[in-house]
Amino acid sequence: MRIRVGSTDWIFLDLLFVIVVCSIDVVGSVDKNKKRYEAARGSDHRPSALRADAPSSRSRRRSASQGLSRSQLLELLLNTAKTGDQDVKNTPPNYNSETATDIEVMLYVDSIDSINEANMDFTLSVLLHLQWKDTRLVSFNIGPSFGNLTFLEFDSQSIQRIWVPDIFFPNEKKASFHDVMMANQMMRLYRDGLILYISRLSMTLSCPMNLRYYPFDKQSCSVQIMSFGYAEDKLNLKWMNSSNSEPVVVNDIVELPQFEVTGSEANRCRKKYHQSTGVHSCLQANFFLARNIGYYVVQMYIPSILIVMLSWISFWLTVNSVPGRISLGVLTVLTMTTQSSGVNASLPRVSYTKAIDVWMSTCLVFVFAALLEFAIVNVLSRKETLSGFTIRNVFSIPRDLEKGDQLKEQSSPLDGGTPRDSYSTKRPGKRGIVYAMYLDVASRIGFPVAFILFIMVYWLYYINVE
Repeated sequence: MRIRVGSTDWIFLDLLFVIVVCSIDVVGSVDKNKKRYEAARGSDHRPSALRADAPSSRSRRRSASQGLSRSQLLELLLNTAKTGDQDVKNTPPNYNSETATDIEVMLYVDSIDSINEANMDFTLSVLLHLQWKDTRLVSFNIGPSFGNLTFLEFDSQSIQRIWVPDIFFPNEKKASFHDVMMANQMMRLYRDGLILYISRLSMTLSCPMNLRYYPFDKQSCSVQIMSFGYAEDKLNLKWMNSSNSEPVVVNDIVELPQFEVTGSEANRCRKKYHQSTGVHSCLQANFFLARNIGYYVVQMYIPSILIVMLSWISFWLTVNSVPGRISLGVLTVLTMTTQSSGVNASLPRVSYTKAIDVWMSTCLVFVFAALLEFAIVNVLSRKETLSGFTIRNVFSIPRDLEKGDQLKEQSSPLDGGTPRDSYSTKRPGKRGIVYAMYLDVASRIGFPVAFILFIMVYWLYYINVE
């Protein structure tokens, strides 16, 4: 049986073939356009909210030219730098070149919390400003993307994706960053690649002190800043030059109980820990401190002066007031010893003599001399005459007392009769008591005059000493 195909059927088959061919061409062109579109977008697999062609919310501020929000621009910069041939997170900007990276430093002292003489350290809270240029973040023509923005802020998470100088403090005992409520860190990126990094931290630093003139001393404590891993041929530290402020600034409201901050100074230092590590760039900020003398005048000098004056009361008592003079002398000596021990309890055990040691030792000598004066007066009062008086006689017993002899003493009766002899113990001679009284009178004048002269020489010397 034969099937006949008419002209109409052939026309229908031709149309069907044409439709199938056109469909295949359309599908192929769509696939090609899709691939070209993805290639034009740079194979950006980021979320649509972070892409430059994706719409953003109304709350985001956009740059004037490209319409990128701050978060989009920040993500674009970080991703672009990350896909480059340099490690922007772990290496300095000029790591692959022979040029050192310059790090500008500024130190703002927010507060000085304490100064400890016993441990020879001081604690302060600072804002550390670091500034350097990293052109890897703006290596391509990204300037128009900034639009009207002067700088771009980094959040705490983005800061961890950028290289930060490995700064440490050689004379630091302990330190900590502030992280209430969030980490107290700030970073800004300017359109020319300049980065400003600010961090707040508290540190306890060693401060060797010279206490020879304590409490009239003036101390100088320093903060040393260095790079830990890079020598000066790779990382160079220098103080920030600014027309508005100095590189080292101390808060005007800083107030210490015993010291006064008289000034600050920014210096450079060079340290070499080991021959194979090279010379590291170092900065040193010096703080000059002057001790306030008011507390020590009230708590140490005036009480010690009164104790010395109290020992002089012994000179105004009679020679026979043995219990009173001994009690007064011993009491003043013990009081001065206790006060001297209390002063040195808060100071380190140094091998040299301090100004306060000179004062306390001299006051102790004066009160001990007052007690010794009474001993001499008591010995003199028991001697009849000073003829032949030697040190040997002080430790000897009179011969008449050794033999038990008693001397006669004449007494006149009340009725005016003839004097009669009587046996009684010998009374002490008048001449020894007179000399004992003369010594008391001389001590009443000599001790105050000598002590006043000592006070004048002491204060004039230590106040004017540099």
